[in-house]
Amino acid sequence: MEFMRILRICQDVPYPPNDGVRIEPFHTTKYLAGRGHEITLLAFQSEERDTSPLRAYCELHAIPFHARNSLPNIVRGLIERSPVNYVKYRDQRMLELCLDLLRNRAYDALVVDYSALGWYVFQVRKKIQIPIITRWHNVDTLIWERWAESQSNPVKRVLGRRQYESVKRYESKLALASDVCLTVGARDAELLRELAPGADVRFLPPGVDVDHYTPTEEGQEPASILFMSSNYQWHANWDAVEWLYREIMPLIWKRVPDAKLYITGKDMRPEMHEWEATGRVILTGFVPDERAVIAKASVMAVPMRLGGGIKLKVLTAFAAGRAVVTTPAGAEGIPELIDGEQLLIRDTPQRFADAAVEVMENRPLRQRLEANGRAFVCRHYDWKVIGATWEDVLASLSHSSPLGFVRGQERRIAEL
Repeated sequence: MEFMRILRICQDVPYPPNDGVRIEPFHTTKYLAGRGHEITLLAFQSEERDTSPLRAYCELHAIPFHARNSLPNIVRGLIERSPVNYVKYRDQRMLELCLDLLRNRAYDALVVDYSALGWYVFQVRKKIQIPIITRWHNVDTLIWERWAESQSNPVKRVLGRRQYESVKRYESKLALASDVCLTVGARDAELLRELAPGADVRFLPPGVDVDHYTPTEEGQEPASILFMSSNYQWHANWDAVEWLYREIMPLIWKRVPDAKLYITGKDMRPEMHEWEATGRVILTGFVPDERAVIAKASVMAVPMRLGGGIKLKVLTAFAAGRAVVTTPAGAEGIPELIDGEQLLIRDTPQRFADAAVEVMENRPLRQRLEANGRAFVCRHYDWKVIGATWEDVLASLSHSSPLGFVRGQERRIAEL
């Protein structure tokens, strides 16, 4: 493939790659730079941390910024009938820097991460002709729909439905304003095609650094369950861990009284420390290298009911050679998974608990799931495989005409 110069806007500086927001942009940048492409990253940075190693792979422009659902942003969103999540990421400094770079350098493509940064796509479209890729780490339409449906409070349900309708309109327009929409989840690709018929939507999942993990039984505790997350401010993670502790673990403890539940992640809520006081729950907090805690687990529990996209928890467990018990929502973003082959998929607390106990007590079953999961992730989700697909997408854009695209998409956007 011929050399390409790529400009990418990220929600957060993708270093260190220890969070879902950062992992994919980091590894994609590293792979493409290693292939000889030139990458410029524009990214918001909400906290002070050492990001200098990232500069070995790209030119980095970090803008100090902390997105908040402030009252002015909420009011502005209501007046404009725009989702608050998109209003809060508008930043004139980011836009001016992006436009300045595009005007003064010959970039071959612009990549914009997360639909929440879609404002920059619309602004660039008005001024500059360049192929644009939007990277859909989630389709927020699905997230808001599930959140609204999960609310028992009628006021929250109504507000959730209003956000859902607003996000749906916005994401439909954004998909049509993009040359290519790359979703990380297979279900998200299907949904986006339904929202925006005619948009070029492709499934391109994140990968896993499979060489980073060495599957082993050394240190594995036979009656241990791990729930792994980056943080508990994200409502889908909190819903999952609370459901696991309150409804699933009591059923497990009836059969395996000495079972331990390990929980990783930052921003733990106060009630989680009450769980730890029972002596059955171990809160590890944030772990820079999760391999040690994964090694203890005989079961990786991924009881997701909300959210969207793809669950990196599942792929990480596969790479580390650990058996996974999950829900339909936890598995939906990963095509070609077979229940009973690479993992177990269960949809109720009782069935989930029964599956977890079976994995803990049935070593041949556990070993078969571990081996099949590892083989699956190495075959489909190694970063070398994902990186090569990124190059294919970029190559397809390099032969297209942005002028014809812009005129056609402007017409379709006006019709919405």
